[in-house]
Amino acid sequence: MEPTTSDVLNSSNDALQRRRQYHELLDLGHDLALRTQTEDAVSIFQGVTSILRQTDTLHQGITNQRLENASEMNMNVQIVKMGHDLVGAALQKSESSQFCDEELTEAINAKLGDSSDHLQWQSIGTLGIKAFRMSKHSPCLLGLFEFQPVPVERSVKERRRRQRQELGVARKPETVTTLHQEEADARKLQGIMEQLKQIYQARGSPVPYLQLITDPGDYMNTIDTAFQLSFLIRDGAVALENVDNVLSVRPTTDNEKKQNKRNDDNVQAVLSLNFSKWQGAVKQYKLKRPILAIDRDLPDAS
Repeated sequence: MEPTTSDVLNSSNDALQRRRQYHELLDLGHDLALRTQTEDAVSIFQGVTSILRQTDTLHQGITNQRLENASEMNMNVQIVKMGHDLVGAALQKSESSQFCDEELTEAINAKLGDSSDHLQWQSIGTLGIKAFRMSKHSPCLLGLFEFQPVPVERSVKERRRRQRQELGVARKPETVTTLHQEEADARKLQGIMEQLKQIYQARGSPVPYLQLITDPGDYMNTIDTAFQLSFLIRDGAVALENVDNVLSVRPTTDNEKKQNKRNDDNVQAVLSLNFSKWQGAVKQYKLKRPILAIDRDLPDAS
């Protein structure tokens, strides 16, 4: 016979009520666990007994063993295990913290008697002698011998001949070589600067940049001249300016040099120079020889 709708509804309400009561019992168990350190063991035992009795009553009310009652069975097991832990904690606290003087006195009197004469002290001495026994020992079996010290062997270190440090090939100090390179660079830049001043004074106007650096016979010399001229531009000795949309070069004036010293900002310029531009400059200015005469044999730091 299949259960009616009302039976299913009543069973569901009963299950909810039992679960609510199980949760209340779990809360009571947590409260007892907090009181195990402050209350005596008897009150803890009484609380655990009450919780277990209510749990047993709820367990008897479960008549339907379907899968939906598995959660109730799980809570039932948790409460029983919690009661076991509470009893163990209460017993441990009771045994470790309580000491009964009366029980100790009765045990001593039962062993020695109630008489207050000297026979009681003899009984105590007899018990003490029985409790303390001599430990077993064996005689020394080493025998007699004469002490003979063993001489300590000293190892003699082998003397090694001192090896002379071999000297390498004599060479010039690097600082001297660096000074020579700096002097050669300074002389080369000074020569370029003097020639630029003469060309500027003779023309009376700035010199086109490509015309100044171009060597019609050697493309690499053109690159080297542009590289050398960049140091003069960086130091503020040479100025770049546009004249009729042509990049030109001229020596800087004294006022411009003073202004460059006061101005600490770094100014960078990028010039694109390739082989085709070098050929165009040779044709444009109809160069047969370079304007600047630079001694390429001087060593430089580059």
